[in-house]
Amino acid sequence: MKIEADFPDITEEAAKEPEQGLRILTELACRLYEKDIITFGQGMRMTGLDLLGFQKELCKREIPRMTLESFMLELNQKPAHAHHQ
Repeated sequence: MKIEADFPDITEEAAKEPEQGLRILTELACRLYEKDIITFGQGMRMTGLDLLGFQKELCKREIPRMTLESFMLELNQKPAHAHHQ
C-alpha cells in the first residue's frame, strides 16, 4: 500500500510550534482516512477537530467524506455503550 502526503518542511523552529504539529497530524489523518485505514470519527479524534472541521480538511484535499469502504467500516463499528447479549 502506498500513502502519499505533503508534509510541511520540519525544522527545529517549526517543530516547536503547536500549529506545525497540528498541520502534520491533520495531513496524516486525512491521508489515513482516504486510504480507509481510519474512520471519520478516528480522524476527528486524531486531529482534535469537530465534525465540520475535519470535513473541511478533507474537502481541501478533495477527499470524499464517504467511500464504500469507509461506510462499511463505520457500519461495522459498534457504539462504545453497546453490550453483547
